[in-house]
Formats: sequence, C-alpha cells, structure tokens
Amino acid sequence: MNNATNLDLVLEQKDISAADWADEFWDWTCAVYADGDVQTLCLAMQNRFNCNVNFLLLAIWLGQRHYLISKTGWSMLIKRTERLREGVRKIRQSRRKIKLADRQKYEELLDLELKGENLVQAKAMDTLLGFNNSILEESTVEPNLINYVRATSSGDEAEKDAKALGALVQKLSD
Repeated sequence: MNNATNLDLVLEQKDISAADWADEFWDWTCAVYADGDVQTLCLAMQNRFNCNVNFLLLAIWLGQRHYLISKTGWSMLIKRTERLREGVRKIRQSRRKIKLADRQKYEELLDLELKGENLVQAKAMDTLLGFNNSILEESTVEPNLINYVRATSSGDEAEKDAKALGALVQKLSD
C-alpha cells in the first residue's frame, strides 16, 4: 500500500479531527519528552545542529503511524513555521537569561514558551493537511528523521544522532 494520499483524507477515514490529532501529538510529545535521555538527545540536536525538537518528535510520531514526509515536505514545514519558531526561540533566550535572577518570571516565560511550542505543532499539523505523502505499511520513523535532518542540512553526524533518537523512542514505545 505505497500510495500517495492526503492526511486529511486519512483522518476523515479514521473519524479523527485534525485538532484531536494535534492534541494527541502534543500529549505524546509531553510523555516522550519527559524521558531524560530523549530530552538530552533532542536538546543536543537542537543546540548542535539547529534541529527543532518538535520536528524531531513529529518525524518519529508520524513514522510510528506509517506516514512518510519527504525532504521537500519537511522544507515546507520548516518554512511555514519559521516565524512561530523564531518567536519561541526569543522567549527561550529570555527565559534562560533570567533563570537564576527571577524564578517567577522564569516560570511565566517557560509557560509562554510551552504555549508557543504547542502553536508550532498546531501550525505543522495544519501544514501537513493536504500534503500528498505516502502512507506505508511499515514504520517510517528512520526515513522521516533522515528526511527532516537532510532538510535542515545538518550533515551525517546529525543523521547518526537522529537514528539514535528514533531507536530510543521506539524502545520506549514498545
């Protein structure tokens, strides 16, 4: 079953709204990211290779659901969420600067940052609707991660780390 189809058609067939699907992804992200090893590897990839934690986890989550995003698709997701991601980056920088100085302000900025991350995810899901991508019978976690990393032009070392992240999350999911 290697046919191209729109995600919105798949959701309709499963009787799932896009908003419910985005909520499901957010809940899954929070649960998976709570694992210290996942968090460490995601943040390392974000800091070293300028990868986005949301997109790393989205690649895995979609791959577990047999939904393959091409490198071109990832490039489009990156472009369409650029302004939101930049806003989140600025909030994160502000939060890190005041971490020790003002705990209450730090917590407020952390809450705002998480809301921003949720908006990034929602925009990514919205962007995915209407894409023609392959729905495959096998898991596409590794190909999704590789396509994402290649869309960021992060290089071979990032691909290696992405594969390790995918294996780690798969192990947690088993």
